[in-house]
Amino acid sequence: MKKVNNSQPLTVSTIFRPLNTTRKIVALGGYSTTQFYRQTANEWKPNHSAAIAWNTDGSQKEGPLRLCMDYSVQDPDNQVTMEDLSPQIYWFVDDVQVMSEDPTADFYLVDDLLYVRKNYTHLTGANITCDVRFTDPRNNQPVTLSDSIALNAVLFADEQWAINILSDRTRKHFPLYAPTTLYDFEAEARLGNADKSNQVAWFWDYSDNMGQTWKTIDGNCLWYVSGKNGKTLRIDIDYVDNLMVRARIGVGSGTSTAAPDKPNEATASIAWRWPKIQPQVVSYGGNRVSPEEGSMKFGLLVHVPKHDDMSLAMQRHWLLCNWQVRRQGSQLAPTNVGCADVEVKIPHSMLYSEIGQKFIPDPNVGMRGVYDGVSFRDSGELIELSFGETFAIRT
Repeated sequence: MKKVNNSQPLTVSTIFRPLNTTRKIVALGGYSTTQFYRQTANEWKPNHSAAIAWNTDGSQKEGPLRLCMDYSVQDPDNQVTMEDLSPQIYWFVDDVQVMSEDPTADFYLVDDLLYVRKNYTHLTGANITCDVRFTDPRNNQPVTLSDSIALNAVLFADEQWAINILSDRTRKHFPLYAPTTLYDFEAEARLGNADKSNQVAWFWDYSDNMGQTWKTIDGNCLWYVSGKNGKTLRIDIDYVDNLMVRARIGVGSGTSTAAPDKPNEATASIAWRWPKIQPQVVSYGGNRVSPEEGSMKFGLLVHVPKHDDMSLAMQRHWLLCNWQVRRQGSQLAPTNVGCADVEVKIPHSMLYSEIGQKFIPDPNVGMRGVYDGVSFRDSGELIELSFGETFAIRT
């Protein structure tokens, strides 16, 4: 037999299928990771710092919270068993490893269990993490199984403050047909089931970017009418087209509390809803012009879906025009008439052509919005009238 020197060997490697794993931190004894806290008496239920006590059904009712890691590891190829792993358990509280075995410490270890003796309030809490670490004997690769839970506390129901907005929290203003521009936002404060609205201090502020930042209601808020330190805030939506307001409370000194001292808050918003108006140019004297006529008068017929056509008074209040005359089929720039009213007289010189060319009166209609303060050009300060009111115009 002759040996062949150019044969190519084949490399064969073993690939292991991933282990099937589960992990979950479990509270023993039927305990919950959430406590109930009564701040007036500084009491907890259950009390983690008390001695362990049991109910008649065998569940734990007092004492340290005992946490264990419930985990499993299965090899789909049946090459590895739990006895082959020798896992190590590590506990962490807010990313700090627990090493103590002292039963008087806030957190201590008993074998693979974590005991928690610390009590939490509705303002504080902790994040508990457990790592199960072992080496996969098939390939000597390290494996970590990790799980986390949060520890916290809530106030007893009769000590929980709540703030509610009693009106619709998302309101809409239809400027053309709304019966009023004044809107009230009424709030209530409750401690448990008890109405405390008249026994707390109220603080309203506002946001003009959908709650990203909050601002103090001051003299520049032309929309503000009354109530920024009461349970009912009144605004005039004619001065703002989109607004979010927030109610907070202070209870430390009753109605004399100087600043909010509770984390509770309630918000509401209001925004303009613009109508889809359909303006159409009309002529009051036909659609032809002769050299003898001095001018032609045009106006608008404005349709509003689901409503009557806009009256002339409504048109003048809400619409702003910039009348121009365009030559049909021409590339020349339109000629400005110099009129912003909804009715216009256009001189025949702008409409007459000896060659019969057609002209198009175009109102370039825009709809006015909210009232805005008028300020001095140099200083930027708002102009105030002699009787103290800010000078504002509809923009």
